[in-house]
Amino acid sequence: MSGSDDTAGRGPDRPEAAAELTAFMEAGAFWRLVPEWVPRTGFAEPTPQLLRDVAAGLRQRSRG
Repeated sequence: MSGSDDTAGRGPDRPEAAAELTAFMEAGAFWRLVPEWVPRTGFAEPTPQLLRDVAAGLRQRSRG
């Protein structure tokens, strides 16, 4: 190891990272990264209510 950071400029905090991830997933590339047994259909649409429910569930779970 040289000690240099070879990941500089490639992390998720880059301004264009979200757009790149969206394009990657829309192109179907995401599914080639997960095992075949992971379902590809049947997911809920990410509506505002679903996101509120998920956030509430996570808050409840974090309280123990």
